[in-house]
Amino acid sequence: MSSPATEIVVVRHPETVANIEGRFVGRGDSEITERGRGQIMRLTRFMESWSPLAVYTSPLKRALMTAQAMTACGIPVTVLEDLQEIDFGRAEGLTWNELTALGMSVDYLRNGAATAADAAELGGPGAGPVAPGGETWVDFETRVRRAAATCENGARRIAVVTHGGVFRTLLAHWMGLPMDATWRFSVPNAAIATLHVVDGAGVLTGLQEVPE
Repeated sequence: MSSPATEIVVVRHPETVANIEGRFVGRGDSEITERGRGQIMRLTRFMESWSPLAVYTSPLKRALMTAQAMTACGIPVTVLEDLQEIDFGRAEGLTWNELTALGMSVDYLRNGAATAADAAELGGPGAGPVAPGGETWVDFETRVRRAAATCENGARRIAVVTHGGVFRTLLAHWMGLPMDATWRFSVPNAAIATLHVVDGAGVLTGLQEVPE
């Protein structure tokens, strides 16, 4: 007999100044914009109607303050370190042009592959960091899977507030997709995904920006 289903909504934090400026922000933080504050209000209304029994969030300010605003009615909030965005190392806070001028690069597809297909041919996650001094893809994916296990073994109806990279990785994990498929998802700020998860296997039931 299978375990009871867990209904999960995954939320990406609202728009920040770094998002507008195109800066790599992983373990650092950036102020939420005026548009982002409006997104928090819409996320709050959505969460009131969705009614989770528990909320899990990244400890980073842009996610944590969103989770706290969404759950002002007293829903318990659990902070999970594993839900933090990937560590960009020395690329943190830089734009693409700035890091290129410094001779650095960001390995989005791992192993230096130009496309997802190339990455698959190269054998999956590389051993190196996503950027100089940053986190490796293997370490990142391992902790996101660990966070997924914690979340799905909690209440039967939960919300997870996190970051773009973690959001995509959670979807690939629960849907049983190869990790290179994470770049097939368009995840704007304040995006929400709903899933039905049983024994670690999930079905995506919705993916959209939070309704106006």
